[in-house]
Formats: sequence, C-alpha cells, structure tokens
Amino acid sequence: MQKIARFAVRRAPLVVLLWLAVIVGLNVGVPQLEKVIAEDNTAFVPEHAASITAYTHMDEAFGAGDTRSIVFVAGERDGGLTRADRVWFGQLTDRIEAEHEEVTTVTDVAANGVWEGVVSKDGEAIYVQVGLPADVGTPQSSQQIHELREIVADEVPRGLAVAVTGPAATITDTQDTIERDIATITVVTVGLIAVILLLLYRSLGVTALVLGFIGAALGAGRGIAALGGHLGWFHVSTFTASFVTAIVLGAATDYAIFLLSRFHEQRRAGVEAREAAARATVKVASVIVGSALTVVLATASMGLAEIGMFSTTGPAIALAVAMALFLCLSLLPAMIAIVGPRGWIDPRPTRSEARWAGLAAYVVAQPAKVLALGLLPLLLLASFYPLMDLGYDQRRVQPDGTESNIGYRLLADHYPANEVLADYVLITSDHDMRNARDIAAIEQAAASVARLRGVESVRTVSRPLGTPIEQASLGYQMGVAGERLGKASAKVATGAEDATRLDSGATKLSGGAGQVADGASRAVDGADRLLAGANELSAGLTRLADGADDAADGTRRLREGAARLADGLEDGLDSAQLAVDGLGLAYDALKNKSLTCGIDPACRQAREGIRQIWVGERDQLLPGLRDAVAGARAIAAGTVDLETGLARIQAGLDRADAGATQLRAGQATLAGRLGDLADGAGQVADGASRVADGTGQVAGSMGELGSGLGDASAYLTETGKATRDPAVGGFYLPPAAFDDERFAMARGLFMSADGRSARMVVVGSTDAFGNASIDRTAALRDTTELALADGPLAGSTVESAGMPSSLADIRELSTADFRMVALVALLVVLVILLVLLRSIVASLFLLGSVVLSYAAAMGLGVLVWQMLLDKPLDWTVPSIAFVLLVAVGADYNMLLIKRIRDEAPDGSAAGVARALAITGGVITAAGLIFAASVFAMMSGSVVTLTQIGFTIGMGLLLDTFVVRTLVVPAFAALVGPRLWWPGAPKAH
Repeated sequence: MQKIARFAVRRAPLVVLLWLAVIVGLNVGVPQLEKVIAEDNTAFVPEHAASITAYTHMDEAFGAGDTRSIVFVAGERDGGLTRADRVWFGQLTDRIEAEHEEVTTVTDVAANGVWEGVVSKDGEAIYVQVGLPADVGTPQSSQQIHELREIVADEVPRGLAVAVTGPAATITDTQDTIERDIATITVVTVGLIAVILLLLYRSLGVTALVLGFIGAALGAGRGIAALGGHLGWFHVSTFTASFVTAIVLGAATDYAIFLLSRFHEQRRAGVEAREAAARATVKVASVIVGSALTVVLATASMGLAEIGMFSTTGPAIALAVAMALFLCLSLLPAMIAIVGPRGWIDPRPTRSEARWAGLAAYVVAQPAKVLALGLLPLLLLASFYPLMDLGYDQRRVQPDGTESNIGYRLLADHYPANEVLADYVLITSDHDMRNARDIAAIEQAAASVARLRGVESVRTVSRPLGTPIEQASLGYQMGVAGERLGKASAKVATGAEDATRLDSGATKLSGGAGQVADGASRAVDGADRLLAGANELSAGLTRLADGADDAADGTRRLREGAARLADGLEDGLDSAQLAVDGLGLAYDALKNKSLTCGIDPACRQAREGIRQIWVGERDQLLPGLRDAVAGARAIAAGTVDLETGLARIQAGLDRADAGATQLRAGQATLAGRLGDLADGAGQVADGASRVADGTGQVAGSMGELGSGLGDASAYLTETGKATRDPAVGGFYLPPAAFDDERFAMARGLFMSADGRSARMVVVGSTDAFGNASIDRTAALRDTTELALADGPLAGSTVESAGMPSSLADIRELSTADFRMVALVALLVVLVILLVLLRSIVASLFLLGSVVLSYAAAMGLGVLVWQMLLDKPLDWTVPSIAFVLLVAVGADYNMLLIKRIRDEAPDGSAAGVARALAITGGVITAAGLIFAASVFAMMSGSVVTLTQIGFTIGMGLLLDTFVVRTLVVPAFAALVGPRLWWPGAPKAH
C-alpha cells in the first residue's frame, strides 16, 4: 500500500490524467447507464415464480402463449357512453393491432356481446384488455406501454376520459417517476454534501476537493456499472441508477473524509503536504479497504437474490463502490498532493476536538451508565420492529396523478372492487373436462372457494357471471320438470273440462234414454196390436191343432189345406225371421255399443225385454214354424202318412205356441218401457253428439298429456341417472348445454380449446395489494385441491396467478432474499472485523451493535410511517436498509475500533478516550454527509425511495451519535483489555 501511495503522490498529475481518461472512456466508450438499463430485460419477478409459471400456463391454454403482461385501457364519460364512444373504442382496438407491432391480444369490443360484457352497469365506463409480450418491470414492458399510451391518446372524443392502467402500467409509472427524480436527487445530494462540508471544515478548498473527488467517483461508478451491465456481468434496472448514485456519493464522501482527517493530523504535526498525503493514505488504507470490502461484499451478495430490484442493484453498487475505493487510494492522494502544498486544504483551527475530549472523558469515567444510556433508546426503538407490517401496494408508492392511478380510480368508480386485479385459479387435467361430472367438480371447487373469507365472487365455466348457472342446478331442473308436468296438468284440466262436458252429455243421454222409454208409449198401440196378433196367432194355432182331428176325416181336403197351410206358415216364418234378426241387432247395440245403457235402469229393463222376445222367437217360434212347415209340406206331398204328418205339425205348432207365449211376455216388458224410450230419442241423439265432442277433446288432451309426461319422464330419468353420481352433487349440466350458443362464450373464457384446462376468476372484496388478499392466495389453491381431491379431477394441477398471487411470490421470495443477504452480510462483516481486529470479543460486539442499530432504525421507521403516518413500510425497505446500514455502520466501527486498538492496546480508559476524541469529529462528519446523501432520496416523489432514505438516514444518525459515540467506547472502557480476547495488541 505504501508503494501505491508514494507513486500516486510522486506522479500526481499523471495519476489524475490517467483516471480522467478512464472516467471519460467509461462514459463515452460505453453506453450511458440509462441506455444499458433500457436494453436489459430482467423481470421484476423471476420466471420460475409460481404465479409467473401459472400465468404462462394459462396464456398457453387460453391465449397465444406469448403474453407476459396485461394492461387495461379504461374509458369514462359522465352521463353515459355514447354511440360515438363505442365506434371510437372499436376503431381503437383495430388501431392497436395495426400500429402496435408487439401487442399479443386485445379485446374486440365489436364482437357479438363483448361491448355489453365490458361496459359498467351504469353505462358510464368501459375497459379493454391488452396483452403485451414483455415481462412486468422490464424496460421493454415500459416501452411497449408508452407506445400503447401514444396510440390511445390519439383523437380521443371530447368528454371521454381514457387511461392505460393495470399492474404492469403501475410498475412502469413507478420507474418513470424514479427516472425523473434521479436528477433532482443527485442535485440535492451534492448540495447537502457541499453545505455540510462548508459547515464542518469552513474551507472552500476542502469542499471543492471533496466535491471534485465524489464527482469523479460518481462518473467512474456509473460508468463501470454501465460496462458491467452492457457486458452481461450482471443485470441492471431503473433502481440501479438511483441507488448507485446515492451510495457512491455517500461512500466516496466517507472515504475522502477518512483520508482528509489523517492528512490534517499529519499537517498539524508539521508534516509536509505531499508527505502527509502519502502517510495519511498508508495509515487509513486498512480502514478504507475494510470498509469498502464490507459494502462491496454485502451488496454483491444481493446478486443472488431472486427479486429483480435486489439482484439488479446490489452487484452494480458493489462494482461502483470498488471503483470508489481505487479512486480513494490513488486519485485522491494525487489530488491532495497537487493542491496540498498550496495550503488550500490545510486544517482550520477548531475547538471540536476539545469538545470531543470532554465527552470522551465522561464516557470512560461512567462507562456502565453511558452504555445503559446509549442502549435504552436503541432498545426502545427496536421494540417497534416486530410490529412491522410491510406494504406491497405499488399504487401508493407513486404520485396520485400517474396515469395508472387515474385509471384505477376510474374503474373503482364504476366497477366492483378489484375488477381488473382478480386472482386466477388454473386447473389442469390429463383429460377433456367438457363433461357433466368434471364441470360439476369444478362447480364444487368454485363453491368452496366462494365461501372463503374476503371472496366476493367466483367466475368459472359453471358460473360465468359469478353465480352458478341457474339452469344447471337440480332445483332449477326439478322446476323445469315441474313446469312440464304443470303443462301436462293443464292439459289434464282441459281434459277434465271436456270430461265434464262428456258427463253432462252422458247425463242428458241417460235422461234422453228415459224419455225414449217414456216416448215408447206412443208405440203402445202398435205393440198392443202386435200382442193381439200374437194372441190370434196362438188361438189360430190352437184351432188349427183342433182342426187337425177333423182334417184326418177328410184326407183330400187336408192335403189341399196342408199345402195352403204350408204356404202360410212359410210366409209367417219369413216375417218372423226378419223380426228376430232386427231384435238381435237392437239387443247387441244396447248391450255392447251403448255407453250409458248399463247405467240407466230403464234402458236395462228395455234391453232385457228385447232380449226375451229375441230369444223366444229365435229358440222357440222360428224352429216350431219350420217344423210345422215341414210337416205341412210332407202331408201335402203325401210323402208321409197322415198321422205322422199331423203329429209333426202338432209338435211344431206346440213349440211355436211356447215361443209365442215367451214372445208375449217379452212384448209386455218391452211395451212397458217402449213408451219411455220413444219420446227421448231426440235428446239421446243430442246427448250422444255432446258425448262425441267431449270424448274427442279428451282424446286430444290425453295425447298431449302423454307427450308432456313422456318429456318430463325422459328428462327426470336422464337427470336421475347423472345425479346418482356422488361427484355431481347438486349441479348437473346436460350434454346439450355444451352446444348452446349462450354457453359458448363462457366455455371459451373459462375452458381451454382442448378442454384440459379450466380457470376460475376470483374477485376479492379486500384490497388486491393488501396482505389479506396476499394471504388468501394459498387458501385458494389449497381449497381447490381439497374440493377436487375425491372427485373425477383428483390429481389435477392447481395453480394461481394474478396480482395477489404475484405479490405473494414477491413476499415469499423477498423474505428468502432478506435472510440470505442478511446472513451473507453479517458473515462478511464478521470475517472482515476478525481479520482487521484479530479479536473475537470486539468483532462479535461490534457485529451485535450493527444489528441493534439496524433494528432501532427499522423500529423508528415503523413508528413514523406505519403508526403515525398510516403508511406501511414498503417491502423493499428492510433488505436494502439492512445491507447498507450494516455495511456503512461497519465503516464507522472499523474506524473507531482501529483507532482504539492503536491508542489503547492495553484497554486503558485513557486510550479509549483519546481514540474517541480524535475520531469523533471525523465519524460525525462522515455520518452526517452519508446520511444527507440518502436523505436526499426523500426529495423524490416515490414513497419507496423516501422511506428507504428516511430509514437509512436515521439509522446512520443513530449509528453516528449513539452507537459510535456512546455504546462502543463505553463498552470498550467497561471491559478493558478483555475487548481484545483471545489476544491483545502490543503497546506502542
């Protein structure tokens, strides 16, 4: 180190020119850091994160497979969107596809039913979804969003407010705001450093020297960071530029002050300026190297982080700080060697060392009391640290007037909360899920998710509007069956009315039949005459039988008479046959063809009389007449003897007489009812006509009833077979529904083309950026997996995507990153302290003081931001604050403890006091300047940088004025020589 210092002092102009050439070359020959950042494509969240993987799978199933981020074009018009607005949005989607080369998807509002689906219920707002191929948070994503905004802003109708919003747009607006703030932060930082230098050193020469050096360090640091990013040594992002600027300015100022303090000591001791520069460089080199290595290694460990904000800032900071270290050990001694002999930077008389000597004497005189006094505020502030509730809302870290925030407010005024910030649950199966059983299983999972606390609605293939498809519930389907049965019942009721008419007609028919019987009295005379004729026939037959005896006397006359008798009998037989046939037809009609004769007693009695007449004539009269005719013919022909012929005639006539007797009895019965039947013949005809009409209508109704009952039976049978499957539960989507046009849109939105992927859109009632929504993402997956576990989709892959899921990944990954970076940083600090001090006790105590200082700074941040200002600390604050506070705090630790080791190798209180008095001003100046450089970050408009600047700045002040001023020297004085265990340095 001595050779380097001597060379830098002896060849000061050459060293300065060489470094100027390097700095100019880095800034001219290498693209500027902002340009390198614009070419980097590091994602904000790594691609292997669960939410990113899920989104990729969802895009492959439902999109083109190349969408990595989504934004929304939101529009609003007070009083309602107009037809012109609809035309403009239709043209806008066409222009986006035509003019934006990289857009992957865009909502086609001109498609059937799409406009109605995306317009708010009040008709005043609309949003159009646009997919982009760049990962969220990358410069390419920002560029694509800027191009989209230019297209959207072209020829907007008067009175229509439009804004491009969404998570990707939010990140872009945050990065844009930081880029605009970098210049302001840099100017404020340099201004604060200049003011503090003037106040502390009261020297324009010192101020100019330090500002020139930190300017060179910043130029070299930005240039080397740009070179590393350009060559691919590490990734860079928008956050890289702001953090490199703040940390390099602070660290370079610290190193310059460390070296200047030693130079001033040498000058006060009367050492020549050039020699003082060389000696100061050698004496302070170990502290500066140790301090710089702490920062370099701690921040370099951030390159192992998964979150893009950490991995793109840590390595660049490490390389820039390493460059500042090289400049401090070579360029700064050369600059001092050039201006030092002119007296421009010589120390001014000051009383600060005397004041620090008085404080040091008190500290070593009351070490226990001072130690307790120093630890008390640190412990009190640290007690707030466990109460920290980190915030992940990127909307709140940027100004309210950014376009993305304007778009969020626009949507919030017209749509349900989180309309464009929903969770997506993706279900991937090994088979086509477009069947009743699988969709029922999806519905069961959706119903389970919908019951989770904080879930407002779940949309999926079984519930495209957020509630289950009404037609698919068994209740609805039973209602359909009931409706069909109701229609059939109505038909039955109509048939019942017709049956009533039939009954009425039948009643009238019955009454008519009675009147027919009554009216038959008009035929009594004819019946009496028929009865008289029958009587005369019987008498004649009797006389004929008597006369047969006389005929035996006159054979000749008998033959002639027998012939005439045969002729007469045949005529009577023919007439009787016709009568018998007619009566048979009448009886058959009344018995087998009449609907009411069996009910009406009068009709039954009339029918019985007809039957008796018909049977008597058929079985007795006709056979007897036939025998008599045969006997008469035989006598007339002389083919038999007279006695035999007369016997045959006598037997036939006797049989005919028996039939006639039965005929008279039937005629008497018939005559008694024939009168009743005669008068009702007209009414019988009328009633029969009504019966016919009613019967026809009943027949028609019964046909329709049969059809309706058949449909209902088939429907219920099909539903019953399907729903007997336990996996279906209370949800059943008939196969015909898959071909229904009304179901087509829902099927396309929530089920992939091959049917192997289905998604649920879960809209929460809690803030999508809040911890409640983030916590719920794991429950969404677990609940879905549990609901599918015992059904046809058991074993399916369940993933979640969306803003809450991405934030859940950020929280998980950032927590893991913090643990890893913290562990590495602590190990680095411990190793460097052990190497530098060769003391376990001192090293562990100083490491503990660093951790306590960090906890106190974070507790103060929680107290101020979370409790007093009601703004939770951004999730990036703990990790970045830890690395910088531990690394920078170690700087002051090393400077102080190295001087204590030099002044008090035996652990004497006097040596500790001398070390504190000598370094007190230097550490205070360094702490104030570094704090000022990070406090300058608060001049920006991004809350993230404001909180980081506040927390780190306050941590540096606590470290400067409490830890290094009170705690460390008090502990050193209290433990004495044990501080250097297991060894002890030799006394000077």
